[in-house]
Amino acid sequence: MIFAAQFSGFLEHVEQDWPFPRHLTECTLVSTQYQQSAVSSTLYTQYNLPMPQAAEKRQAEFLAARLCAREALRLQLKHAQFPSQKKNSRAPVWPYGSCGSMSHSHPIAAAIVGSTKHWKNFGLDIEPPISITRSQRLAKAILTTSEHKVFSTLSAEQAAHYLTLVFSFKESLFKALNPLTDCYFGFHDAQVTTVDLAEQGFACLKLNKNLSRNWQAGHELEGQFTSIQGNTMTLVGIAKDFKDTISHAT
Repeated sequence: MIFAAQFSGFLEHVEQDWPFPRHLTECTLVSTQYQQSAVSSTLYTQYNLPMPQAAEKRQAEFLAARLCAREALRLQLKHAQFPSQKKNSRAPVWPYGSCGSMSHSHPIAAAIVGSTKHWKNFGLDIEPPISITRSQRLAKAILTTSEHKVFSTLSAEQAAHYLTLVFSFKESLFKALNPLTDCYFGFHDAQVTTVDLAEQGFACLKLNKNLSRNWQAGHELEGQFTSIQGNTMTLVGIAKDFKDTISHAT
């Protein structure tokens, strides 16, 4: 569903769509393309949002992601409201009764929102493709030993795509679990055990670190991914009964 232009030329093609291979119930995803040069203090004033004291790029992506979140909240919970922000942190605080996640990769922004009656949290991430040269440089910092073994068996193009997927899934996993556990974890504290090397598919993720009593090393979750405007977008959803999320990708 594409919505009428209502954002003063800043957002284009604002739409409610489900781009992933498996639909998750009781949640809404909104994505858009934004025009960085169209961001302004007037827009921030219009939506009663504090404008970040940052470069134009940051101001644009911040606003675009939150406008997606506001639209998703309106559609899913019939309540158009922006998520607030923790003090001394960029982490969003969602309105009572809701949970969600936002991401952006110029010029794309997206947000997913669900009711806490059905969901504990989401992790959504959008990443541009990592180049072959950069993938070789970053591999050891991002990949566990077992992931690096997979990486080393692939062609240069496949390896770069694999690293982009793994990086994005770990970002999504962190967004989903950090607010639930209040525990920091790094790239080597989780791993992607299986993943489809395609434009769309599934992955199985496993924790390598105890995060809380409920989230222990060895716990597995399913994630899914798709391609959006040349970028990779990954999603991890944590159901209210988190045991429902334990699944091996097929």
